[in-house]
Amino acid sequence: MIWLRRIITIPFGLFLFVFLLAAIVLLEVNDTFLDPDYYRDTLRDADIYRWALNDLATVAFDEAREYPPAEIDPDLDENPLVTSGLSTEDFVVALNQALPHEWVQELVEQVLDEPGNYLTGEYDDFAVTLQAGDRVLLMVDQAKDLMRRADAYNLLFEQIVTPTVEEAVRDELPLGIDLTADRAVASARKIVPAEWVQANVENVLDTLTPYAVGEVDQFEIRLDFENQVDVALVEIKDIVGDSDIYDLVYEEVMDPILANTLGQAVDLPHGVSVTEAEITSALRAVAPREWVRDQADLVIDSVGDYVTMKTDELRVDIDLRDNKNRAREVLVEIARDKFAQVIDDLPECTSSQITRIVTVGIDSLPECMPSDARVEQLVLAAVDSLTGEVERAVDTMVLSSVPNTLTYTQADLENALAKAGAADNYDLLEDVREIIGVGWTYDDTDLKADLAEFIDPEAADRLDDIRGFLSDGWTYTDQDLRDLIVDEEGLQTLDDYDTSREWFQRARSWRLVVYLPVAILMLIIAFLGGRTWGSRIGWAAAYLVVSSAIIFFVFGPVFGAFSEAGVADVPNFDDLRAEALEEIEVADNFSRTQLMASNKLIDILETVVNGFASGVAGKAFFLGIVGLIILGVAISWQTLIGFARQWGLLD
Repeated sequence: MIWLRRIITIPFGLFLFVFLLAAIVLLEVNDTFLDPDYYRDTLRDADIYRWALNDLATVAFDEAREYPPAEIDPDLDENPLVTSGLSTEDFVVALNQALPHEWVQELVEQVLDEPGNYLTGEYDDFAVTLQAGDRVLLMVDQAKDLMRRADAYNLLFEQIVTPTVEEAVRDELPLGIDLTADRAVASARKIVPAEWVQANVENVLDTLTPYAVGEVDQFEIRLDFENQVDVALVEIKDIVGDSDIYDLVYEEVMDPILANTLGQAVDLPHGVSVTEAEITSALRAVAPREWVRDQADLVIDSVGDYVTMKTDELRVDIDLRDNKNRAREVLVEIARDKFAQVIDDLPECTSSQITRIVTVGIDSLPECMPSDARVEQLVLAAVDSLTGEVERAVDTMVLSSVPNTLTYTQADLENALAKAGAADNYDLLEDVREIIGVGWTYDDTDLKADLAEFIDPEAADRLDDIRGFLSDGWTYTDQDLRDLIVDEEGLQTLDDYDTSREWFQRARSWRLVVYLPVAILMLIIAFLGGRTWGSRIGWAAAYLVVSSAIIFFVFGPVFGAFSEAGVADVPNFDDLRAEALEEIEVADNFSRTQLMASNKLIDILETVVNGFASGVAGKAFFLGIVGLIILGVAISWQTLIGFARQWGLLD
């Protein structure tokens, strides 16, 4: 009969193995996946924070430096990270200064701890708070430091200033200045040197940062160009000096005004006319270079005063009296030659015309030129007198038409640019006047207006939300989570969620209850297999030892061998890693970064799996040791009873 009972213990032993395995696995789940500290410890063991901000960031920055510039901006010829002159290490160090791994770790662990313990029922409420304002301050400091060490100034010129200048010089420039893009860029570098740019960029950052983090509600950025204007005027004079100053003074300033004043030509007596071009050419021909240079400087200084808003209008007065006096002889010679040509073009006189000349005489331009020498002398004498009239007309009709003082205004400048098809440059000049004269200002009102215009009307409100976040921090509570669940899924889902929390809490509090079925089965096996208390304890302990040993070997040595070498057609972890990486769609850009992140994730998953198996094996090993101790006690039960009686502990 006893052997039948002991045979019956076998199926109960199988049940014991199953329930023991389930109990150990459930306890391991409770100790790992249901414990928020488990995730914290796993990430710590993986050194994920230092790895992400150093190893992963290094690879990411390396690949960012290889990123095609055309994909960043079609106008870029080189990658800005490369042209900056900064190394990958510089960027990684700056990143770690702004976002140290200790700060990131504290933030992540707060997120894991508070909501995690709430989800498992350990906490009745939670609050996650993120303060990022101080991080922004550090980021700005690091950005300024990188700009100081980088070749940001040259990068600015190569990527922004040079293309803009090249576009501008395609149109005709004010005052007819002939300027190449290279020369313009070189002048721009002198006008706005690196030190000035760096100082103003840092000023902008220092002004914007308190506003961004909510320390102030208003800001105003002001750039003062007053000191740069003097340098600019010197550069303009040098540029003009390299150009034809006669073209500047005459073609761009004087010629258009004289054309309006004189018309196409001035008609003199006796069929002679002097064109406007001949008049300006004469004025230009006799002008000393020093005088022309003085007038060019006068034009530049006047334009400079106008551009810098030292004067409200552009007005250049050029005194032409000396220039007119010097040009008189040239103009007289032109008139004399033209009158001589008129005489040369006269036809030969007929007999009746000769008779009339001899009889009446000549007091005006002759109709013809006689071939008779005696009569010709009469005509030539009259021509000499008429030539004097033409020469005197140069004074009374030509030079008197040329003003003694020529005035050039902004209206003349605008008309000249419009005529050349570069009217936009005049509008640009007016914008520059205001910027240079009063400085360039940009405040919070301008920022919000630009956000509404170029993004959308709600962009300004989002900006205020961001500022509020940076100022007061961001807090997420259990009530926010509950409201989200209700809004997204409904009240029933919230009830189910609360029920789950209660069960999780019970599972955490009554974790050892999972051993109750195991204890019942061991009790049944004990009474079926033994007659005495010693044998009963021995049978229960033996089944516990066998079941624990099987679980230990499956999750210990067997699992370890499987994970390293695989079993039959089942791949090991290295094979699984290779298969997983093959299935990951890696983009052309940042492929090494994605692979590195994927490998790290697989490493963590492998650690989790190995750790879980090791935990199960460890619990089984502990139970096996306990079972062996109990079994040893059972086997030695009679001996122990004898010792107890011998020592008087039992009757």
